[in-house]
Amino acid sequence: MSEKKYLIKKCMLMPNDDKETSLKEPYDIVKGVASIDYYESVEDTTISMTITFIDVDQVIGRKGITGGEYIDVIVLDGEEDQFEISSKEHKLVLNSVRNMVTESNKQVATLEFVSVEALINETARVNKKFTGNVTQTVKQILLDNGANGYQGIRTNKNLDSDEAANSYSFVGNLRRPFDTIQWLCSKGQSSKKNFGFLFYETIEGYHFRSIESLLKQEAVPYQQADRPIEGNKIIQNRLNQSNDIGENLRLGMYANRTLYIDIENHTLKEVDFNITELDTKKKLKFLKDIEKHPSRLMLKISDAGVSQKGSKRKDKKPHSELDVYKNKSYTRTSLLFSQSLQISIPLNTTLRAGIKVDVRFPLKTEEGEGSADEYGSDKTNDPSGEYLIGELRHLMGGGKGETQLTLIRDAFTA
Repeated sequence: MSEKKYLIKKCMLMPNDDKETSLKEPYDIVKGVASIDYYESVEDTTISMTITFIDVDQVIGRKGITGGEYIDVIVLDGEEDQFEISSKEHKLVLNSVRNMVTESNKQVATLEFVSVEALINETARVNKKFTGNVTQTVKQILLDNGANGYQGIRTNKNLDSDEAANSYSFVGNLRRPFDTIQWLCSKGQSSKKNFGFLFYETIEGYHFRSIESLLKQEAVPYQQADRPIEGNKIIQNRLNQSNDIGENLRLGMYANRTLYIDIENHTLKEVDFNITELDTKKKLKFLKDIEKHPSRLMLKISDAGVSQKGSKRKDKKPHSELDVYKNKSYTRTSLLFSQSLQISIPLNTTLRAGIKVDVRFPLKTEEGEGSADEYGSDKTNDPSGEYLIGELRHLMGGGKGETQLTLIRDAFTA
């Protein structure tokens, strides 16, 4: 396996000034680090990291380390690239110490770290009314400093966001902040025919991005070959799932009908949706008739009772039409995850969840062997083509490391 060498330059537990912990001063644990597993995903609101620690000096017991401490990590990945987790910037906090095993007078423990915002989110509640643009509301929930009694996340991390094309007014109803933002992802519209936002964290900060804008990025090339593109080589790959028509029909991905109960006006509204209402580039020939008939029926509560009366989008459509947008957003997001591919590459700590990559595999000959000169693309019937990085995992252990990627794409839309 073509793993890449790396060097852990720093790994230090840091005291938490905001929390009573037994650790009162920084403590270097770099000599006991057996492995590091760093993880981020476009479906997760926070990043996480797991360190396997060989505790020769009984540090965990002697220092009373039970949780709440921060971590500083610096990993040198080649001559130029540096992977760094800072207790001041990234704020990964020790969430748990588990799997402690004693062997030959040594303790082996798993230290699990999460963004401090994950813990803040468990006690914070959105308890006010919001009006205005969806993206601006997300910024307020995430970055608000807690003035006027509002208990938000209050993070100082960077937020990379796309401006939504619509406004939405609602009352928080004491939801957790991250639950509220994820809920708002289905309310956002990026353009006339494009729906769906994703909210997630990477090492660079938080992201509230439209699916449309993510798909318009320049792609990083990766190739399975002896002479890879710009050194970007695929070590292993596995097509995790192809397009499952039967499962998609059960999910209502191509056509669905939702009955919305308006608890404020005591009415029932029927909303039909099919995939042709999205900006599709591939024709659904096998669904010529099926797409006209809903394959899934759903019953939901309309948002009318939690919103401000008279709320309208910028294009002056009534607030009740947001029920239609929710169906479109649900379908668009589901389609994005309809096909996935898992690949392993030499350790590359410059990659992030949400980045677009263009992977190429040798085309098969009639004898079943890969051609040395011909590679697949979006137009060929193989896993080659453009994907988004849905999940990213940096695995470092024994002086060698690799990056594992779960790539996602949909089969129909642009």
